[in-house]
Amino acid sequence: MELSMEQMVASEPLGNILCEHNISNDLFTGPHPVYHSHSVYEIYFYVQGSTRFYVEQRCFALTPGDCIVIRPGQMHRCIVTDDTTYERISLYISSEALSILSTETTDLEACFRDRICREQGGSAHVSAYESTTYIKLADRYRETSASTEFGSDLLGMHYLTELLLFTCQLFQHSNEWKRDDIMPALVSNTMQYVKEHVTEDISLASISRDLNYSSNYISLQFKRHTGLSLREYILGQKIGRAKELLAAGSSVSEAGEGSGFCDYSNFIRSFKKQVGMPPGQYKKNLT
Repeated sequence: MELSMEQMVASEPLGNILCEHNISNDLFTGPHPVYHSHSVYEIYFYVQGSTRFYVEQRCFALTPGDCIVIRPGQMHRCIVTDDTTYERISLYISSEALSILSTETTDLEACFRDRICREQGGSAHVSAYESTTYIKLADRYRETSASTEFGSDLLGMHYLTELLLFTCQLFQHSNEWKRDDIMPALVSNTMQYVKEHVTEDISLASISRDLNYSSNYISLQFKRHTGLSLREYILGQKIGRAKELLAAGSSVSEAGEGSGFCDYSNFIRSFKKQVGMPPGQYKKNLT
């Protein structure tokens, strides 16, 4: 599942930006919401609730003031474990918008790709005071971006830039901070195996053999902890790899072969079903 550009707020001149501040009192998701991904960055800020957040191979029990950066294509999901008040802020922003807001000396997108952000699983934690600051900046951006008053567009860009800089600085100043990863090792290792062999014809038998667990046990544990069947996850990773290859200039047939599809027709069919358009159209839309 991807966040479509139709769902994004067209905030001229940037476009492709959506900021939500949601409070729910009855959002008990249960244990099985599925992994999904976006074609844009998501900056998720946790205010309060009882929540577990999964990003790829990691799972975190969240505490108020946690900030998580999800990069384009990263599989993730959120589980709300009870019906206490759940409050969060989500900012969705495209790579193109980050590039427009960046300067020669301040590359905003690089902050979300650098070593510190990756090593921390894309997560950081702030104090109560910093949390209040973050919420105020996000709400000011939302208010000004929705306003038609004179100068509100400039104010919106100002608050958005402040919010992004604040987020970048969280990671730069928290390189000693670590959090516990509560994802079961078997599920994490299964995901890692798929990533390392995504260009091959992956089978349950090969995973079972390499991880030394029965295929049924691996499948059951994977479904329990991700909400996806293992076959669904493998297909998602292959489609993600194909999109990367198409974006890098590969032909449709090269993208299919390079993402481990043995059958060209199956690649076209699978890609269209997941992405909503055939790979040729997807490649054309990138230009």
